[in-house]
Amino acid sequence: MAQYQSFPDAVGDSRTLDKLRALRLPDLKDRIFLDVGCNEGFFCGFAQYAGARRAVGLDKSRLFLDRAQRRYPECEFVLGEWDALPTGPFDVVLLASAIHYAEDQPDLIRRLVDLLTHDGVLVIEMGLVSSAKSEWRRVKRGDDERMFPSMKMLEEVLAPYAWKWMGPSVDQAGDPVKRHVIHVMRRRPVAYLLMQPPGYGKTTIAAGLFKEAGVVRVSGDELVLQVARQQLAAPSALYRLLAKDFSPFRIDASIRKVFDAGQGAALVKVFADAAGGGDFALDAYVPEGCHAEVEKCLADAGYLPVRLHWERAGLAPLAPDHLTGLAESYFKSLAGRTALAVDRPPGRGYVDTIEVGGPGVVVTGWAVDGRQQAGPAAIDLWLGEQRYRGEVSVVSRRDVQRRLGLAHERFGYRATVELPAAMTVLELLQQVRVSAVWADAVEVPLRFSTSLEQMAGVRGQ
Repeated sequence: MAQYQSFPDAVGDSRTLDKLRALRLPDLKDRIFLDVGCNEGFFCGFAQYAGARRAVGLDKSRLFLDRAQRRYPECEFVLGEWDALPTGPFDVVLLASAIHYAEDQPDLIRRLVDLLTHDGVLVIEMGLVSSAKSEWRRVKRGDDERMFPSMKMLEEVLAPYAWKWMGPSVDQAGDPVKRHVIHVMRRRPVAYLLMQPPGYGKTTIAAGLFKEAGVVRVSGDELVLQVARQQLAAPSALYRLLAKDFSPFRIDASIRKVFDAGQGAALVKVFADAAGGGDFALDAYVPEGCHAEVEKCLADAGYLPVRLHWERAGLAPLAPDHLTGLAESYFKSLAGRTALAVDRPPGRGYVDTIEVGGPGVVVTGWAVDGRQQAGPAAIDLWLGEQRYRGEVSVVSRRDVQRRLGLAHERFGYRATVELPAAMTVLELLQQVRVSAVWADAVEVPLRFSTSLEQMAGVRGQ
């Protein structure tokens, strides 16, 4: 039988080394390789040399396989034809200079693709007739005739798969048609990933772009809400994480919590299950540091993840924590500003209780100055022309805030004032005047919320 493949010690009809370059094989390290129609095993030998974990060759010629086994004892060689393909899966399947011998070429391609791993590749070297039509053309070659497709026909045959024309192969003496190299892969469903932060327009983009294309939109917010409310089945660990302290207004925080707890893969599976196995667009915020994890989970599930990235349109809102701190510090800064007299409402306030115990007097109530600052810094008791001052502990008075429509509730006070001698409440109330004093020396006279007699009767000593 004529020598076909070329080796350093045996030159054949094929320019095998040049063909190897043209095939554009992927990295074969630790891969499993199959050559269908392997002849004397040149490409199996290359796969083994390139670090393949296993290299298998199939051919119907016992003579060629015997030669192949002697050249490459580390490889496996199987005697057989198209109808008895080795059991897969294989990372790389090569079909070089042989497909035109098949009676049903589309069916052979289908069965070879079925042997691939989920990310494997079928490498085909084949002849294509030059024609603008989609057709199979019978071509005379040597002593027989074989069917060759046009490029348009090949596009129809490969429509169910992902494929790419890699370029021309090397010419061989007597070729009636030009040879080409095609890489064919399983067509995996595509997962379009819109994972930008809230406010980036994910939902608007998904609705506008994918609805017209018939691509399913999967809303992460809706699914998280359903899991948290036990309206959608999910692993118990994921449910517990989402249900705890859940708020529909902070779904982004819930998603961060899931990934921080190592349950990101479980959440991604919920997203993928909702897609039904086909192409889908994921509209869900995912922390940027977890994007690669989402892509890996989907790739492992058989999807082709495509991450979409864009800059936010318009001005972004401040982070909530930062805005809260900034607002509070701004409000405090207003305390030193002087309002126009015509704009400043009069101050007011009341003494609710006075308790006498020894020389100390405890005074409680509320007070508001014209600028509605927080409660006073001190309370002054006036006995005649003599003033006695006590520092204030400011307390919350929501009742005052609600009644007066104030900006905050910190208008209550509690002060202890030291007097020179012990007095009863009645003695004190008959001569005392009370005022609230703020740090900027603003002073507001205070009234008593109950009559002197009532206060003396309740608090008297």
